[in-house]
Amino acid sequence: MLPDRDFFLRDALVVARALIGATLALSGVGGIIVETEAYRPDDPASHAYRGRTPRNAPMFGAPGRHTAFRHQCRP
Repeated sequence: MLPDRDFFLRDALVVARALIGATLALSGVGGIIVETEAYRPDDPASHAYRGRTPRNAPMFGAPGRHTAFRHQCRP
């Protein structure tokens, strides 16, 4: 599946469900998407909740962009 940008114009929860089972591959390395998370802008758990910042700016751009956030688990 190679969705065009219109695929991402739908509600975030609908897109997240539709991505389950899709194959993601780049340069010969890939896998099947088995889990997704989706947040609407009005969800306090969303990185977009408090507005645009340099770090979350792609979330406010054209559909079909992605963001990746670092996460550290500390004991």
